[in-house]
Amino acid sequence: MRVLAAGGVTTLLPGCDTMPAAATAPWHEPGAGETDPRRRALAWALLAPSPHNLQSWVADLREPGLIRLSVDLQRLLPAADPQNRQVLIGCGAFLELLCLAAAAQGQRADVTLLPEGEYAAGGVDARPFASVRLTADAGLRPDPLFAAVPLRRSNRAPYGERMPDAALLATLAAAARRPGLTLRASTEPAPVRRVCALAAAGCRVEFGDAATWAESAGLMRVGAAAVAAEPSGFAVTGLQAWFARRLGLLDDETRRRTDGVVAHAALAAALDAIGHTPAWVWLVSADNSRRTQIEAGRAYLRTDLAAAQQGWALHPNSQLLQEFDAMAPLYQRLHAELGVAAPARVQMLVRLGVAPRPEPAPRRPLGRFVRS
Repeated sequence: MRVLAAGGVTTLLPGCDTMPAAATAPWHEPGAGETDPRRRALAWALLAPSPHNLQSWVADLREPGLIRLSVDLQRLLPAADPQNRQVLIGCGAFLELLCLAAAAQGQRADVTLLPEGEYAAGGVDARPFASVRLTADAGLRPDPLFAAVPLRRSNRAPYGERMPDAALLATLAAAARRPGLTLRASTEPAPVRRVCALAAAGCRVEFGDAATWAESAGLMRVGAAAVAAEPSGFAVTGLQAWFARRLGLLDDETRRRTDGVVAHAALAAALDAIGHTPAWVWLVSADNSRRTQIEAGRAYLRTDLAAAQQGWALHPNSQLLQEFDAMAPLYQRLHAELGVAAPARVQMLVRLGVAPRPEPAPRRPLGRFVRS
């Protein structure tokens, strides 16, 4: 995320606080040089999307042939995601990309979700969210969606006016098919405008709430050195960011102020993007179990890849689905607008459109989350 974007002006001072190459190195030839098929698959899996780009996963490889996947309990969002639902969705996306990458190298991935039992409704713990056993299978064929992994981005930009057609929506719905989950869409102008208005209100609540905004502000990596040191969260780089740092506009205290320049710039960018949204898609689940939340992440990853393969952009709009008190009225209004009643719920609300593909977001290297 670039809260302050330099745009075309960066060409005047090339190399001035640009994205460090090391932060995006995992996107280039993932798994090259790795001999263990588990590590090769994990090198691809780390490219999965995650809430706030937290990359909240740990992979334990200490048992031969097996991968135990756990949530990194130091990478949670207690203010915006108090029940850890969004974090588990991100872990599900990681799991699905791991399986796709394994299949691409002729390895069958046998997955067991929550092998040591369900998490409590109020949060996650150190038990694994999945175990994956890889077995060589000469007859296995790669999933065609895997070819789109290098193209996949969460595109936060304003979208053009091009409308998705029925064929594209059917393709996305088919890709999203997982147990208990359905992808729905809206392209009609009036419903789209109503969801846009709710999404804008959700951004105002999240960005105006002291706790949730401080949580996001604390994940901003300001400047190339900070991004290189911790390639997760929100990368704030570019010429405008470089000048703002020198003017004292991006220090920790200023960033955390809900009435500060950073919060105002971030909100303005979010509202501009929402205002240029031709269509919405959303994932509806039959229930809200932990297993379903993981499956929602798997479904979303497949939807994202299918969209990228067709040249379309997606951007999760998570604010309205967050479960902190101030968001509750908007959460209820969204579900009423979309015709979703408990025990069903909306797991993902996503902008759909066309925009230039951004550069990849930073990723932590494989060694940061693998235990072996």
